[in-house]
Amino acid sequence: MLKTASYIYIVSRAHGLSTRLMTLDELESLRKATDLSALIDLLTRDDYVQLLSSVERNKIDAATLNRLFSKVYVDRLIYFTKISQGRFRDFMMGYIKRLEIENLRRVLRAKLRMKEITFDDLIPIPRGYTTLNFQELVNVSAFDDISYHLSPTIYREAQDAMQMAKNINNTLPVELAVEAIYFSKLLEVAKKLPSNKRILDIIRNEYFSKLVYYIFGLKFLETPLIMLERYSALISRNLSVPTIFINDLLRSREDVALNLILRSRFRWVVNFIEDAVERKSVNDLYRGVLKGFRVFHEDISKRHPLDASYILWYLYSIEYEYMNLVQIATAKELGLGSEDIMLY
Repeated sequence: MLKTASYIYIVSRAHGLSTRLMTLDELESLRKATDLSALIDLLTRDDYVQLLSSVERNKIDAATLNRLFSKVYVDRLIYFTKISQGRFRDFMMGYIKRLEIENLRRVLRAKLRMKEITFDDLIPIPRGYTTLNFQELVNVSAFDDISYHLSPTIYREAQDAMQMAKNINNTLPVELAVEAIYFSKLLEVAKKLPSNKRILDIIRNEYFSKLVYYIFGLKFLETPLIMLERYSALISRNLSVPTIFINDLLRSREDVALNLILRSRFRWVVNFIEDAVERKSVNDLYRGVLKGFRVFHEDISKRHPLDASYILWYLYSIEYEYMNLVQIATAKELGLGSEDIMLY
């Protein structure tokens, strides 16, 4: 177990580092920026100013900004990993694998849609923090070729979902499988942390919110999900629920699935997704689960600011800031107004 001093240190560092994050008011100001140039002027936090100063102003576009945002995102996670000790460092090494999950998602989507993707389109993960060779993955000639690169990794079981993804021309089945494997490994290391009950609860709720997105997103496509039952046992272990609960979610209509969730400990998510489910809107569903989980974990961190749940709040906040900045920059370059941008 972590020594008491080490535990207190890492929690206190999370509190200190959180002051470097943007406030909601700052993000709102960025959202309301008139254009990309105005957005750049408003990026006054040191983490971003230092990187912006290395790029000629007239060469900055949304893609350039998004790469800078990615670097800040990665640097923050890696710094926190390096200052962690013992079992919490092991946890951070597991947590940070979500970077390669996001990169794999981008590659999967691009290759299935036969769109060009380069290494610069990915989050820059330093050597030692990823098990996948993205230099090779972005250069594969076809979607099927990705399977070869998954074979020697922990994600090999996700290969079984690739044919289903091809059949429906959507990567959600593979993404569901990859996330199931990621969270399985993350929960394994989280169980070894001291006073881990709240941490495990938060992680399981994060996982369930993502699972809701995948399952309902596939239901909107009117896709039979029986093939995904091969992952039900793994998913149920991750969530600590009966396998029949997962199978029922996969098999049932949207309205029945919502009622199943309402009768579970994950009922909080329903308020954030029921409108999206009624409209069968994948975009609103995605936004709903993100917003809902943010409300869920922020409530816990506010009530328990001195334990490890606050560390998770800090880590999640880094990610939310990154996602918000990317969508704002992209929207400004497309000429969208502030009313078209909804913060996560």
